[in-house]
Amino acid sequence: MLENVSPKVIHKLMAAEGYLELGMPIQALEALHALEDAGLLEAMRLYLIGEAYRRQEKYHEAIEPLHQAARLFPVMESRKAWFSLSECFRLGGYLELAEVASLTAEAVEEIEENYEALYLEQIRRPFIDWSDISSRMTDFAEPNRIHFPRNPK
Repeated sequence: MLENVSPKVIHKLMAAEGYLELGMPIQALEALHALEDAGLLEAMRLYLIGEAYRRQEKYHEAIEPLHQAARLFPVMESRKAWFSLSECFRLGGYLELAEVASLTAEAVEEIEENYEALYLEQIRRPFIDWSDISSRMTDFAEPNRIHFPRNPK
């Protein structure tokens, strides 16, 4: 899937992420704004833009890219974007929207936890219980169990 993404896009996104880790959100924004289209990684680009604005305490500017990112990410990867968006709403004075975004992030977190628990349960338990199937198959093998109508002669 990422084979179709240009190395330039990956490089710019990694650079922006590095700048954010170093506490350099202005440089992160410069790297991100140099990308016109991140293709399959557009959600990540928008998330990093939102994070760069949030870290500069420009909450109103962070809201739109974080909201777009949260909607573009697959559900299981959107939790961080929803939490950041909730914080920006709260600090920007939009308390009801902050609550909605926070509840969404919590719902995604719950989905992740339930998915992981169910997945682990499936790994531990075989998908098909062959002993149950073989016992059902032997029921058919017993004579006189299945009665076919006789054709009159």
